[in-house]
Amino acid sequence: MATYEESGLRLTLPDDRHFRFADLAPYRVLSGQHLKEMDFAWIDGQGRLILLEVRSYAQVTETLTGPDFMPTKGRAAPFRFQALLDKVTDTLLMLAAVWSGTDWGRTLSPLLPQAACQPLPLKVVIAVDLPPALTVHLQGLRDSLNARLQGRLALVDVPRVVLMDHARLLSNPMFSSFVQTARPCQVQA
Repeated sequence: MATYEESGLRLTLPDDRHFRFADLAPYRVLSGQHLKEMDFAWIDGQGRLILLEVRSYAQVTETLTGPDFMPTKGRAAPFRFQALLDKVTDTLLMLAAVWSGTDWGRTLSPLLPQAACQPLPLKVVIAVDLPPALTVHLQGLRDSLNARLQGRLALVDVPRVVLMDHARLLSNPMFSSFVQTARPCQVQA
């Protein structure tokens, strides 16, 4: 089992059934060229590839408002929203490269769990930690993400992105065996 901490969460994933693009050399070569990745990927007990992005905006409680991450008609998408779009899109493109056997995909393929080297049903999940005053925007953020990603998701047979807060991720039986709250670091005197 491999353990990671990200955005206040601790994930424990099975060694032979998970990967992180960020840990793979072929990804790191392209990451400086505006290629983004979702945080975690693992194959669940039902043979689905789960893609998980975890974000915490808890540190910016004082300054963050809805328009900082929600798109508004007639305006450019906020960078936090655009970052989520890019992460989902680029992750799906990388998987498509592996599954279609492009040169880059063949370079990446041996570094993935064997089952992930062929098309699998996908579940795309984004978990966000928002200040309580901003949780009212979760549904709007989810709907906006799915509207913008609709065509891209259809290309890989994903009906929609699942967006939830950290509390719901932690309590969801699908994730509770993999995801826990990270313990705060203790300072030694």
